[in-house]
Amino acid sequence: MEPGLLEQGGGPIIHVTSHVAHNDPPAPAGQGGWGLGYAMSKAALHRMASFLAIELGDRGIRAYNVDPGFVLTERMTLNQGDLGLESYRGAAPSVPAAVIAWLATGADGEPLNGQTLRAQKVALDRGLHPDWRAAAPH
Repeated sequence: MEPGLLEQGGGPIIHVTSHVAHNDPPAPAGQGGWGLGYAMSKAALHRMASFLAIELGDRGIRAYNVDPGFVLTERMTLNQGDLGLESYRGAAPSVPAAVIAWLATGADGEPLNGQTLRAQKVALDRGLHPDWRAAAPH
């Protein structure tokens, strides 16, 4: 952890986690699943927010996990059909980005320290991003 963050009286630490941190893959890596190394690193990162909140929350550290959900990155847009995900409406990358910006600027003082936030739900519930789920025009 950055000692400067403690010296200035705290601040936010925001991890981007993934459902791979706590779910098994549907298939082997390269066949629709994910690799063990990726899952292990996400699982370890996922555990840090609650520990940082407990150990350093009284020193001003606010730690969060943001689970972006299914996001239509350029790669996912290209692979969506091959992965059988064409029926899912993914969010734009700006959705988790809006949640991360909200957390970084104080999250309206909400007591969320140490929690994992599902970005798409938080963005909709808090009005942080326009609703992307509407049916695409044909």
